[in-house]
Amino acid sequence: MAKSLIPKLNLSPKLIDPLFWVGLGLAIAGGSASLVSGAWSPVGIGLVAAGLVAIALWLILRWLNASDASAPWWRQRSVQAGTNALLTTVAVFAILGSINFLAVRVPSQIDFTENQQFSLAPQTKQLIRSLKQPVKVRVFSNQPTPVQQSLLEQYRRQNPDRLSFEFIDPQAQPGLAEKYKIRTPGEVVLETGDRTRTLEGELNETNLTPAVASLLRDRKLNAYILQGHDEAPINGGQGNLDAAVTELKKRDFNVNVLNLLAQKQIPADANVLIVAGPKRAYLDGEVKLLQNYLKDGKSLMLMLDPGVKTGLEPLLEDWGVTLDNRVIVDASGSGQLLGLGPAIPLVVQYGNHPIAKDFGEGPSFFPLAQAVTVTPPSADVQVTDLLKTSPQSWAEADSKQEKLQFDAARDRQGPLTIGVALTRTFESTPTPVADKTKPEAAAKPSPASKVQAKMVVIGDSDFATVGNPQVINSDLFLNAVTWLGSGPEDPSLSIRPKETKDRRIELNPTNWRLLIVAGLGFLPLAGFGTGAYLWWRRR
Repeated sequence: MAKSLIPKLNLSPKLIDPLFWVGLGLAIAGGSASLVSGAWSPVGIGLVAAGLVAIALWLILRWLNASDASAPWWRQRSVQAGTNALLTTVAVFAILGSINFLAVRVPSQIDFTENQQFSLAPQTKQLIRSLKQPVKVRVFSNQPTPVQQSLLEQYRRQNPDRLSFEFIDPQAQPGLAEKYKIRTPGEVVLETGDRTRTLEGELNETNLTPAVASLLRDRKLNAYILQGHDEAPINGGQGNLDAAVTELKKRDFNVNVLNLLAQKQIPADANVLIVAGPKRAYLDGEVKLLQNYLKDGKSLMLMLDPGVKTGLEPLLEDWGVTLDNRVIVDASGSGQLLGLGPAIPLVVQYGNHPIAKDFGEGPSFFPLAQAVTVTPPSADVQVTDLLKTSPQSWAEADSKQEKLQFDAARDRQGPLTIGVALTRTFESTPTPVADKTKPEAAAKPSPASKVQAKMVVIGDSDFATVGNPQVINSDLFLNAVTWLGSGPEDPSLSIRPKETKDRRIELNPTNWRLLIVAGLGFLPLAGFGTGAYLWWRRR
């Protein structure tokens, strides 16, 4: 009796079922928006409520539309099919929503580019993660690009508590632009504490990472490149150090030229001295200056070519370093991939040292190099091999012969060490101190203290002039000077960010035509022909 009082409808399911899908879509949209944003906004709550009302209305209409003669509405085939579709749809949306939620809350990416172009370099990660004080990056631009936003977001994710950034419209905030002396839109200012630094060049990882490292230092480092003995020139001429000097300046080094013959002393502010491929011998007085400089706990980088009498032999002998003076030949054939000959050994094996610890198996090459051997004269000298050639290499006694072949009687079999890093502890010269309370008393020497000197010796100088982005020669030079000047604790000591590589395929007109014919003609016809053949076989 009660059932007959319920009104019945004769509506087509095609008119009722869309109400369910509309409600489901509204509910999912509202729930997804609130889930991603992390808060239930009025809009999200309204969408979910509207969706639930629509679904409830659909259920009521389906129930009222059922007839007495038919099976219960929940047993109808259309309802069961709709329920299966509902569950499948909900499962798909739940999976997509979970993936979207994880992508927003736990961002990550996989970089498939050859040189990890869209990933931060180890140098950058090490630097940002080791921040001990907040760093703020301000970009004065009213139209920030997605590339800039993505880059700074990657930086921030490495240390969100210590690094932050913001984009500032200089026209909307002229006072702030005046405070940081902004003259053109797009300038970037880095700030920590009371120190600021304006980024040189465009906003990219190659420029930003050295700028952050420079900002964190409380002083500039001074590197002096020795001249006066036909060393590699800083600029001008063949095989100059211009590119290396430019990169050193980016790392906040003051780079100067030093002629020991002219100045007869080493500046007191010198953090590291660089000797790059002298062709004439240093005088005894100059060598003595270098020896005393090291005894004061300073740093020296020697890049020495084979077959040259440099006059530095007494200094090297004092540290237990011996230069082989034979040209290394590499018969492995690996260098042919870079167009190198056998007299230019390729190195992919590096020592466990802060200078080279992030090189992996990246290639570096050394034209006309010699082996370096170290026999520490005392326990105060610590040595680490930096560069090793392949087992198929050897030190050639006669590099002028037409056909280079290994001679066990005269040559030295590889692998050979091309570069080494050394540290040595010296006792500093005590300074006499007089007792001011007793003027007649003789001055007493102050207690001796220990200082640590550092030296890097590489049996080649040409490697520092190589600008090929496929190899890490410049990384080796920069890291060596940085380690010598600032020590292993320096947070920027790692492989520098890589430049963009252009890997576009250039097609000539003939190849373009073949590509168009294959894509628009052959492939569609092949698919149509395959379908026609299958139809003919199955008809």
